Amino acid sequence: MRSSVPAVLAALAGLASVASGPAASASQSKTGSAVGDPPAAPAPVVVDAEITLIHASNSTDGGVDPRIGKIPNIGSYKSYQLLSQSNMTIKKAPTTTTLPNGRILQISLKDVKDRQYIIDTSINQPGGTAFLPLLEVRASVGVPVFIAGQSYQGGMLIIAIKILAR
Repeated sequence: MRSSVPAVLAALAGLASVASGPAASASQSKTGSAVGDPPAAPAPVVVDAEITLIHASNSTDGGVDPRIGKIPNIGSYKSYQLLSQSNMTIKKAPTTTTLPNGRILQISLKDVKDRQYIIDTSINQPGGTAFLPLLEVRASVGVPVFIAGQSYQGGMLIIAIKILAR
């Protein structure tokens, strides 16, 4: 009998609303930039990120591991323990890492718009079908994005992706 796979519970970014800029003035060039403004910098092709893996469970009432920091309300678990934290360079070409449950997390940098990094993520099972075929998230520097829903040791695996300043 095939067990049901929980749906992705969250892809939360704690993003503040991005305020719209002033209305475009009549003195803009055909490229959309105001006359005299320097050209926009090209989008980066790589970005550094911190990947944090968290185990949420009800096995003990451990609260939130202080090494994790602030975490949004993702489920009603009693314990949030840090499994690992590592830095990764995210490129246009997919970068992968193996999760504790044996699945493969694939991350790539899609674009940068309005100081937000658009990141494509997917989680695959080696030799199996994709669990999370594609999830696009937007992240700002220093603000983690949380992806949750993978079953792990009687609880849930939470993945936090935080873009690091260069």
